[in-house]
Amino acid sequence: AFLSFSKDVGNDLSTPVPEYAFPGLKDGDRWCLCAERFVQAYNAGKAPGIFLACTHEKTLSYVPIGVLRLFAIDGEESDKQLDELDVQRSRLEKLVE
Repeated sequence: AFLSFSKDVGNDLSTPVPEYAFPGLKDGDRWCLCAERFVQAYNAGKAPGIFLACTHEKTLSYVPIGVLRLFAIDGEESDKQLDELDVQRSRLEKLVE
């Protein structure tokens, strides 16, 4: 659904472009997606699954964590990592006090 949506809005990711050694994407492929395109796809009901552990923290300035978690392929694993980061942040805050 996302690749068709992306093509429909002018960003054809599924067609190979040999001159750039780009094989074209198919459903299930992993690739980097900018936050703005994710938001656009989400608003159209076409957002793809994501690997939350591979998502940059700055994405949170575009998309709430709750929305990202809905699309996280690695949900349980990333929840554990987020919990660990929260513990580390708490320890750092105590050291700075």
